[in-house]
Amino acid sequence: MITYFFVDRALRALSEIQMVSIFGHTINFHLVIESIVSSPKYHQVKEFIRSNIQQGVWAYGEKIPSQAELEKHCNVSRITVKRAIADLLAQSILEHLPGRKGLFVKNSCPYPKVQTRLIAVAIDDVRDTFGAEMLRGIEDFLWEKQFHTLLCNSDRDFKKVEHYFESLAQQHVAGVIFSPVIDEGYVDNNIKILRLLDRYRLPFVLIDRYIPEYLTHYVVTSHRESSKRLTMQLLRNGHRRILLAKGLACSSMNDRVAGYLDAHREFGLKADERLIVAVNDNLLWPHAEPDEIERVKMRILAAGAFTVFQALNCRILRAGIDVLLDLGVAVGEQVQLALHDDTSRLYPPYTDNMLHVVQPSYQMGWEAAKVLFEDIQQPKQKTVHVVLHSELRFPIVSQES
Repeated sequence: MITYFFVDRALRALSEIQMVSIFGHTINFHLVIESIVSSPKYHQVKEFIRSNIQQGVWAYGEKIPSQAELEKHCNVSRITVKRAIADLLAQSILEHLPGRKGLFVKNSCPYPKVQTRLIAVAIDDVRDTFGAEMLRGIEDFLWEKQFHTLLCNSDRDFKKVEHYFESLAQQHVAGVIFSPVIDEGYVDNNIKILRLLDRYRLPFVLIDRYIPEYLTHYVVTSHRESSKRLTMQLLRNGHRRILLAKGLACSSMNDRVAGYLDAHREFGLKADERLIVAVNDNLLWPHAEPDEIERVKMRILAAGAFTVFQALNCRILRAGIDVLLDLGVAVGEQVQLALHDDTSRLYPPYTDNMLHVVQPSYQMGWEAAKVLFEDIQQPKQKTVHVVLHSELRFPIVSQES
C-alpha cells in the first residue's frame, strides 16, 4: 500500500503523477502534495479532506470515508484523524446528521468552487432541427457573455446524462442547461439527475420540459395552449374524428394531450379515448424498429375511422405516414395530417403543406442561457419560469381551389 502523505520518498516518487484514484474517485494529486508537504500530520489530513471537497470528489451533503478508512489511506493514527475531524467540524466544513452514522460534507460548506466559464448543455439530439436551433440560441447568448458551451447528446439515456454531469461537475463547469430525458420513469430518474446537480451546487435551467414535482428554473413553450389551438382549428374545419398519436410520457407530451382534450371540451365534445394512440417514440429514432411500427399499425387499426392523423412530434408523424401508406390510405386526401412540431421538409410531399405548430426553439435556447447566466452572476431567491408562445402555421391554399 502507498503511504500517500508521510513518507518523504514516496511523495517525491509520486510528484510526477498527475492523477490518482482514492476511494473510487480520481483526483489531481499535485493539488494535494503542494499544500501538505512538511505540515503537521493532522494538518495534512485536514488538507486532504479539504482538497477532495474543493475538487468535487466528495460533494456537498455526501458522506466522507470513515475514520478507519482515513487512518488506513493516510497512514496515521486514530488520534490524528480525530483531531483533524474535530477542527473541520468546528469550522462547519463537516457535520453529523441526526439518525445517520458517519460524517458528511456540510451543505453550507464555506469553500468556494473553482470557477470556469464552461456551460454544459444536455439535449436529446443535435441532429434534429429543433435541437440544433435550440443549441444555437444557447451558444449565441453565452458567446456574447464570453462563456463556452460543452454539448452532450443525451440520446434519451438517463445513465449517459448522469455520467456526463458527474464528470463535468468535477471539472467545475459553471452551470448546466438540461432538457429532461424522456423514457420510462421520466419523473423519478430525472429527479435523481437534478439531485446530483444540487449536490454539486451547480446552477441549472431546464429547457423544453420540466419536472412537475421539482421546483427549479425552466424555459419552455406553451405546449398545452398550442396543442389546443391546433386541435380547435381542426374541429373548426369540420373534423370530428381526430386521431392523436402521442409518445412516451413527459411534461411536454402530457401538456399537449391536455390541450387536445381542452379543445374538445370547448367544442362541447367528448374525445373518443380510442383515438388517443400511445407509441414508444424512442423506438422510432433514428431508425424505426419494425416491432414498434407493427404496434403502431395495430393501434391505428384499433382506433377505428378517423379523418386526421395528428402527431405530437416528428418521430411519430414519420412512422404514422409509413403505416398509413402501408395500409393503402391516401394521405392528404382520405386522411389529413397535423403536427405539433416544425416540418422542416420532414416527409415531402406529404408534409409540405399541412397544419402544424412551430416552436420558437432558437429563442428558447437564448432565454434558457440568459436565465442561467443571471443565476450564476446573482443567484435568484425565486424560481424563474419562462413560457414562450408557439406559432400555428396553416396550409397554403392554392388560387385554383
